Amino acid sequence: MRHGKLSVLQNSLRHTMEESMFSRRFLILGVAGTTAAQAFQKSTPEVKTFQYDSLQWVDERQDPSITLETDELMVKVIDNTGLRPRPESAWMEQGYSHHFGYHGIRALWNKEERRNIVAPFFSWLNLQNLKVEGLELDPVDSRARFGIGRGWPIQMKKDSGGILLKISKMPVSGVEYSLFLLPSGPDSLDFTITFVLHKKRQNPASFFASWPCYMSTFDEVQLYSPSGDPRTPFWEPFGEPEPFVIGEPVGFVHSQRTFSPRQIPAFPAVYGRIGSRVLAMMTSRPEVKFFLVNAGGHRPYLPVQNPAWDFSFNLPDYNPGQAFGFRGRIIYKTWRRADEITGRFQQWKKSLA
Repeated sequence: MRHGKLSVLQNSLRHTMEESMFSRRFLILGVAGTTAAQAFQKSTPEVKTFQYDSLQWVDERQDPSITLETDELMVKVIDNTGLRPRPESAWMEQGYSHHFGYHGIRALWNKEERRNIVAPFFSWLNLQNLKVEGLELDPVDSRARFGIGRGWPIQMKKDSGGILLKISKMPVSGVEYSLFLLPSGPDSLDFTITFVLHKKRQNPASFFASWPCYMSTFDEVQLYSPSGDPRTPFWEPFGEPEPFVIGEPVGFVHSQRTFSPRQIPAFPAVYGRIGSRVLAMMTSRPEVKFFLVNAGGHRPYLPVQNPAWDFSFNLPDYNPGQAFGFRGRIIYKTWRRADEITGRFQQWKKSLA
């Protein structure tokens, strides 16, 4: 009888330990491993439990994403909603199929190729960094990761054939922001980024913002930037991968570096190769600077590291209450040659005028 009670107690303890181990494993994997979990905790705002009621995690079957479509492309756009996997999904172990706060383009693929070139779980064109000299920024939702706009309330709606993502005037900083996305041809998508800063605490007051584009590719990390004569530029590569064996997990240690064009760009555009295709990004203002984080579109514990092809916008001063920003175009098509990208930029630039 004593043996029977002991056996029951042992089984109970084992069951409790297994539940505890599973729970810890679930939580750890959800933030990309022990090291990443510690880093995430260090980067969370001081108010650990701060949340906006309008920002939510939902079951992925309630995915609020809106679809944009061109002749060749499918694009999925989302707000700051996080998506939890359905119960039978393999992603249940991780805890999410799209991470909370990563608004913008969460998926983009060519209809024939059917390969999503946005890094899974994350997105492109999400407002990550924002610094305005002299301004105190509003608190960021503690569930968001590594960013400002990712942790602020954002509304999404269809508008004039496109999709509008908007952060209304924030109560502390007075920052207002919008991203408008619009199909612009069989292989391209236009975007417009607009800020209105309603407050100003000093003169002059510098402004800085940046947006990542997390890529689902490790074929070629490099970006290409135009240098020299704007009419016939030389497209010079920049960036290089980290020195690890792709897919080898034993002894893997995550590291990453940031690269910028070697020469002053002839105009604000870049392209990167993805297999037999090319992704080109271009903007309307030279103050927009492209840069590359060679393992930025990553999960820190995975030995397959994807690049982030990012850009920033920097101004020495701004006028309070006055809208400012820039326009851009994303092209995803079959690769032919570099001078075709030059021609596409020149054609687009003329259309803006």
